[in-house]
Amino acid sequence: MLYYVYCDESRQSKDRYMVIGGFILTVEDKDEFYDTIKKYREEQRMFAELKWTKVTQQKLPQYKRFIEYFFALNNTDKIHYHCIIIDNHQVDHKKFSKGDKELGFYKFYYQLLLHSFGRRYCSPDDDDRFIVILDYRVTSYKLNTLKVVLNRGMNKRYSIDSNPFVSIEPRRSKKDDILQIADIIIGSIGFQKNGYDLLAGTRKAKKELANFIASQAGLPDLKSNTPWGNHRFTIWNFRLQK
Repeated sequence: MLYYVYCDESRQSKDRYMVIGGFILTVEDKDEFYDTIKKYREEQRMFAELKWTKVTQQKLPQYKRFIEYFFALNNTDKIHYHCIIIDNHQVDHKKFSKGDKELGFYKFYYQLLLHSFGRRYCSPDDDDRFIVILDYRVTSYKLNTLKVVLNRGMNKRYSIDSNPFVSIEPRRSKKDDILQIADIIIGSIGFQKNGYDLLAGTRKAKKELANFIASQAGLPDLKSNTPWGNHRFTIWNFRLQK
């Protein structure tokens, strides 16, 4: 099976909690998803970039409809979502990443991709492959390095020596609908986890959309760990080493 994994990150510097998350879907389901979003855009007349920071009361119905499209596919296992939450106050780049913040950042990507995607969707008996698409960001870190260490990790941790991560490449979210919905969902998780939904003056539309996403996922909120048995939509509050 060939899988596509689309990932994005939110609040990696200014807030306490950073969120890194992504979708996984097969080649066939990827094409269906793009067709579904094209239909959504035509129906709702929403042709601009879809983004968490652009959620307003005026556009809230359209964004809710967008989320409904996603969960219609999520609930039939056409697309899954997994994310990791990191407490920035506990991150010690000096101790664990030789003082290199970029290296430390991609170590968290490693944890997400290895455990939430590699472990869940690959086994020693299958010839599964992953093509990973990351939202473009300016960095000196070489993505091929991430691919190499992921494949080493799959071999060491899960006895899978087939090098299942075949490609990791950047893509600008303005040109990709899957990365845009990733931005909305990851934005809503970071919004609740960092307590913005509790602040006076916070945009009401964002509160309502975050609660709507949680209800569609069958969760009480978007900041707590999801039950272990969940496989379609998971939230993992990562525990850092002391």
